[in-house]
Amino acid sequence: MSSENTSPVPPPLAKGVPMLKISSKKMKQVIMRLSDGCITWAGTASSRVPINQIRELRLGQPPNDAALTSSRWITIVYVRGKEWKILHMISLTDDVHDHWIETLRTLVAETSDRAVAEIKPSDPDLIWIRQLWPAGSSTIDMGTAVGLCRSIGLAVPKALQEAYKGPLNVSDFRQLIKDAQTRPELDALYARLSSSGPFVKAKVERFLLETQKISNPAAAVTIFTTYAKDDPTAWTLDSLSDFLASQDNVPTREMDMTRPLSEYYISSSHNTYLVGEQWRGESTVEGYIRVLLAGCRCVELDCHDGETEPEVYHKLTLTSRVTVREICKAIDKYAFVASPYPIILSAEIHCNLSQQALMARTMREIFGDKLVTCPLDDRTQLPSPEDLRYRVLFKAKPKAPPPPPPSPSASANLASPSPSRDTFFDSRGSAITSSDTESDSPTAKLTKLVRRISFGGKSDTSSSGSGSSAASADTPKKAFSDDLKALLVYTAGVKYAGFSKLNVYQPNEQFSVSDRTAERIIRENKLDWVKHNMTHLTRIYPKGARLNSSNYDPRPAWSAGNQLVALNWQTIDQGTILNHALFADSPAPGYVLKPLALRTKIAEMPVTVRIRIEVISAQRLPLSAADLYVEGQIDEHEQETKVVKGTSMAPAWNETMEWTVKTVPSLLDLTFVRLDIRAKGEGSVAQWVRPIAAMPRGYRYLPLYDGMFSKFVFATLFVKVDVEVVDTTAGGRRK
Repeated sequence: MSSENTSPVPPPLAKGVPMLKISSKKMKQVIMRLSDGCITWAGTASSRVPINQIRELRLGQPPNDAALTSSRWITIVYVRGKEWKILHMISLTDDVHDHWIETLRTLVAETSDRAVAEIKPSDPDLIWIRQLWPAGSSTIDMGTAVGLCRSIGLAVPKALQEAYKGPLNVSDFRQLIKDAQTRPELDALYARLSSSGPFVKAKVERFLLETQKISNPAAAVTIFTTYAKDDPTAWTLDSLSDFLASQDNVPTREMDMTRPLSEYYISSSHNTYLVGEQWRGESTVEGYIRVLLAGCRCVELDCHDGETEPEVYHKLTLTSRVTVREICKAIDKYAFVASPYPIILSAEIHCNLSQQALMARTMREIFGDKLVTCPLDDRTQLPSPEDLRYRVLFKAKPKAPPPPPPSPSASANLASPSPSRDTFFDSRGSAITSSDTESDSPTAKLTKLVRRISFGGKSDTSSSGSGSSAASADTPKKAFSDDLKALLVYTAGVKYAGFSKLNVYQPNEQFSVSDRTAERIIRENKLDWVKHNMTHLTRIYPKGARLNSSNYDPRPAWSAGNQLVALNWQTIDQGTILNHALFADSPAPGYVLKPLALRTKIAEMPVTVRIRIEVISAQRLPLSAADLYVEGQIDEHEQETKVVKGTSMAPAWNETMEWTVKTVPSLLDLTFVRLDIRAKGEGSVAQWVRPIAAMPRGYRYLPLYDGMFSKFVFATLFVKVDVEVVDTTAGGRRK
């Protein structure tokens, strides 16, 4: 391709320059090259990063102050298969760093069809041109141009071919592609809307209010004026096209952020420190940075004794380690980039008293006034997200040391066996045996065996550094320090003790249970749990048997009003996709107000809801050689459109799918619609998922996502959505 359609890679980068490559294990100087659309370096076959697989660029931003402070730091987040990967490198000179930054920004903008933060996408046609243009050619004839367009399903009318004279250079071909992209479905829509005469102001406003469901008549007047450019009294086809593709046609949601914390779903992650499977993945601050930038508001720290300070890793596994200090610095830097609303640090504490005290001092030092260390006022209920803007909450479950062993005579009078040496007590004094902890989980049993093999028959179950030695006989390991306890202001962890008048949970107390326990509670005691969750926070986490960091279905937990439904964000599966869909369009990233029936005691009558989706067309899809169709799904009910034959960047289906769902109104927030564009025999090409209650109405361009749920920059699905609620008691309808 000629230089006018691609930014040349500076010769030093193409030839290779020395860079410092940083990992959690070591720092090494390597030769980095940028050529053929890839960053490469000497090493294994996987020592390469394709530019089109980059999902995030952080340039000149070290993960935290402990990570070699340098203005020449480059962090690249990319995908390989179904896994997230990280590349850290530091330029040795300023001029090399400038070359890398300018080149990466340009290439990602011109090459990637996925959204990358802070990268302004290039002209979308340039992506096709880069794929189509014959290598080494400066011009092509019209016959070749027509054939290239046909290969992506784009027909070039004869009249348009005749308008171009002589050979076509890249600029000419670029314009030809633009001119050939017609939208017959928009022509047909405009013809219907103007069938009885010009599409004048009154008709436009009625269309906006009745079809597009714009609730504010004043906004409809403003929108009409904005797009009535050629004729102040009516909309043209261009007016309609411009409006439909504009931000004015993206539905906005308003949300009250002044309710108590317990009234919100809060986007939460489990094993946040991992970038892989929970028994062998890498512990890194990158896990925190990635989820925080994606709107997560509750992250997990699994804290253990380190040689000199507390470290985070998954106990009894082969995961690597990262210090609490490094994690706190990364959290402090990125906590409020995506959202101003509070973040919760959910910690498991396995440290001795001295390292717990050090952990408390570290958090106070790094977070400063952002850390909540005392109640905001004398209220008895939890504060609101608005009250806690830009604040950090610490959550942990205090564990008291075991009591001294009873005397022989006292033991003889006990009705039950005395606690074993593996028994400790929670803050209520309830005994917790080893079977209540993770030590006997399938994960622990497997990884204990793996550790014995890996470490020559020794079980590496504790740190041997100077920090660990502080846990002496008169300072039990399971004790909980007053320094940390002082930070448990609104999120004090307690053991789940059931729901009865004998078990009174304080407003600031929350318990955490595994998804397996949550299933049992929902099965046996859901109504009491819903009532409890109206005023208290509860956290659900994946059970320990999920060795590959898979996720559970979060919908049952949400339906019981649980706020902190924690998932393994490092694994993209049905659970994380639903979590993304629930929080995707929230005006307060990471927070969604729960349905009214899960916030206050009201009676709900079942309703019947009819969902009708006219699947019209798709735009700028990733090229696929297979035939395309759309699969729609609500609950377990699937429907499919016809198949569009042949490769097409803009297939048109013009088919309607319809579902009838009978439920209570609150569950409309938790009943999801999935539209999946699929290639025959190849699987999903792009998808869209949202709750019924959050679906847009009318004619909309739906944003599309790939299998890793990265958002496409240009690809959209053009649909018309109608949701009709039938009042079963009165037999009437309301929309």
